[in-house]
Amino acid sequence: MDTADYCPADRPTLDGTFWVDTDGKPYMVFCGEWLANDNGTMEKVELLPDLSGAAGEPQLLFRASDAPWSRERRDGGVFFNRVTDGPWLFRTGTGRLGMIWTSWVFNDYTMGVAYSESGTLDGPWVQNPEPILPPNHGHGMIFTDFDGRTLISAHSHTEDANGRYIRRPTLWEIDLTGDTLKVLRKLK
Repeated sequence: MDTADYCPADRPTLDGTFWVDTDGKPYMVFCGEWLANDNGTMEKVELLPDLSGAAGEPQLLFRASDAPWSRERRDGGVFFNRVTDGPWLFRTGTGRLGMIWTSWVFNDYTMGVAYSESGTLDGPWVQNPEPILPPNHGHGMIFTDFDGRTLISAHSHTEDANGRYIRRPTLWEIDLTGDTLKVLRKLK
């Protein structure tokens, strides 16, 4: 890999997000597109200290098939959905490392959460058994608003009468003070 590149140039990747892990090193976490391997991946790549490129080769964190909630119909049966999309990393109030990410449950774009058992990017990553947001919401991020509330933003993913997907931002208030992400309520 050329150090001027962040992700492998020989396969499709998407949705990089920045993270400084407990070792103090900067990383980019990104999705390996399912089109390349039929089972999308979440991967990390260490970045150079000045963020000018990758410091090494990507390493696998988990695969789409690891999530029990992610499903699709194909070949006459029900299987894991192959898509990984939109990683966003966070820490809970207890210091637990989590990642929200998106896949599909049949025809619904859906967000789930995974937690690292080691507290670092190296995992192992344990998937929450159920999605955390209602169907057709995903690709999120977590932030604190001007009133001090912790929010998760996601976009809807609904189809209009012309077959186009319409994406609208949606916000939920969440609680990260404990050991897990808890969704409290949808904001208007």
